[in-house]
Amino acid sequence: MADNIELIGIQSNKIDKKESEIIKRIIEAHSKSQSPDENVENKMIGVRFNLSQYLNESIISPIYEAGQFLNDILMIHDIRKNKFAEYIGLSEPNLHALLKGRRKINNDIAKKLELIFEIDAQTWLYIETKNAMKKFNAKNTYTKKDFSIRELV
Repeated sequence: MADNIELIGIQSNKIDKKESEIIKRIIEAHSKSQSPDENVENKMIGVRFNLSQYLNESIISPIYEAGQFLNDILMIHDIRKNKFAEYIGLSEPNLHALLKGRRKINNDIAKKLELIFEIDAQTWLYIETKNAMKKFNAKNTYTKKDFSIRELV
C-alpha cells in the first residue's frame, strides 16, 4: 500500500476502494488533531491552489466563476453572506449575483478581497478576464481565414 500512496495523482487507479477508505480515515484523523485555525488555513491553502490551477488550465476547460471561489472561502471561514455583504459595502442581492456569476468582481471588490483574504486583487480579476474570454470563444468562431496578417498587408 505504501507504494500506491506515493502514486496518488499519478496512477490513482491502482488504489482500490479499501485503500482509498484507509487514506481518507488517516486524513480525517489528522484533520481532527489540528486546531480550528490550522484547519481553516489548510482549507485556504486548498482554495489558493485551486485558484492557481484554474488560472493555469486550458481556456477550453469548464468555467468556474470567481464568485464560486469566494463562496468557498466564506464557507471555510463560516461567514454569513449578509454580514459579508454589509462589511464590503454590497447589497445582499448584488453579493448573491456575484457568488452565482451573474455579477463580476470589479477592481473595488477585488481590492477588498485582497485585504480581507490575502489573495491578490489581480488573481480575482484574472479569473474574470479568463472567464470572459471563455464565454467569448464559445460564442464566436473566428478563424485565421477571417483575420490574418497576410490579408491585411
